[in-house]
Amino acid sequence: MAGKEDFTAEEWQQIITAPQMAAIYIGLSSPSGIVGSVKEMMAFPKLVVEATKTSTGNSLIDALASDFKAKIEKLEKVELPFTSKKPNEIKSQCLQACRSLAWMLATKNIPEAEGFKQWIYRVAQLSAESAKEGGFLGFGGTRVSEAEVAALQDLAETLGIQV
Repeated sequence: MAGKEDFTAEEWQQIITAPQMAAIYIGLSSPSGIVGSVKEMMAFPKLVVEATKTSTGNSLIDALASDFKAKIEKLEKVELPFTSKKPNEIKSQCLQACRSLAWMLATKNIPEAEGFKQWIYRVAQLSAESAKEGGFLGFGGTRVSEAEVAALQDLAETLGIQV
């Protein structure tokens, strides 16, 4: 069972930011306007809150949820490692962060890695599903845009998972 103590501070930072990076990657793949973007970015905190209420059965997800709960209680912010403010560059950095995470988990041979990567993908998927694309005043449109579907496929390949 993997926990925070099994990783260096830098590796843990990769783990704790990966779900947010995945959600941001999806959000930047097909911007949904102000309201839609906020809904998409809120998918991650919702999943973390759910994970803090009960065990997920994956010690890595549980450790991340516990760490986030502590940060929330202390009003600490999780710093994201962006080196740019340009959306396309941030999008590339998000995908690279997920690629680095998948590689790190593979080299450490973490048993919970597959479930953790699937959870990260689920965060991104919920992000994509949280706001409709297109339509007018909330009517019509699609739940997940073609650009988001393509981004989810890219993310799955990057994480090395089957969906």
